[in-house]
Amino acid sequence: LGLKGYRKLPTLSVSGGRRSKTVEAAVAAGKAPEWLDGEVAKASVMDTDTAQTNPLELTTALMDKAVERGATVVKGKVEGVRQHGDTVSAVVVDGREVPADCVVVAMGPWSCMAEDWFEGLSLPMEGVRSTSIVFNTPTPVDPYALFCAEDKNGCHLEVYPRASSEVYMCGIGGSRYLDNDALKAIAPEEVTPDPKRVAAAKASFGALSSLGAGDPDIAQACMRPCPPDGLPYLGRLPSATNAFIAAGHNCWGILWAPVTGLAMSELLLDGAPACVDFRPFDPARFS
Repeated sequence: LGLKGYRKLPTLSVSGGRRSKTVEAAVAAGKAPEWLDGEVAKASVMDTDTAQTNPLELTTALMDKAVERGATVVKGKVEGVRQHGDTVSAVVVDGREVPADCVVVAMGPWSCMAEDWFEGLSLPMEGVRSTSIVFNTPTPVDPYALFCAEDKNGCHLEVYPRASSEVYMCGIGGSRYLDNDALKAIAPEEVTPDPKRVAAAKASFGALSSLGAGDPDIAQACMRPCPPDGLPYLGRLPSATNAFIAAGHNCWGILWAPVTGLAMSELLLDGAPACVDFRPFDPARFS
């Protein structure tokens, strides 16, 4: 795919507090980044070979490659399906029927809407509405990811410098939890950041690094899809021979996406996945 943002980098476990000589020594020895120049009491190595990618770059590249090989992208609001017996014949998008010989529901937390489209299906989902922020830097900074201890602001920051001169962070705390009914009532564009948590994250990161001295360049929010047992829904839906689902990966969507796509393609084309045992992820397990 030619991804510029894919790389490997070390990950540190970090605790805030009075700056220690141990941290100073780690920075001087090149075992911690120079930008970790604030009130840091501890910085120890968790992993030396963490894989990182840029989600926007990855997902865009995958879609572009699919289009290059003949796929068509249709943007719109999915309102349901047309089903004849146990076969889905079309997906309704903005009131228009799009013919289909196979349907895969992969709408993240909004995949729970499929329980209204397929008889006897129950897809309990908890949407976790979480805020994140991004600081832009003039040039890429030393590539170290940070997993930070919980602090007085209620944050347990995860900090990820990217090759694109961005420093992304989540683990901001204060997430909101939505059940199926609440998810069905909210549109993706209504998922907005919590200003209080943005301020908390800015304060937390600003105490650790001078990179956080200003305001974040981007404040955003996502809705993480979490089934009750923490396992995604993967496989064929029980009331249709040609309808499938791949959803509910919580915060691991980017990590699990490639193997999910491979396994789902094996299911659709060969009749069964060869690389993953789908039995623990049965979409009908709560129906």
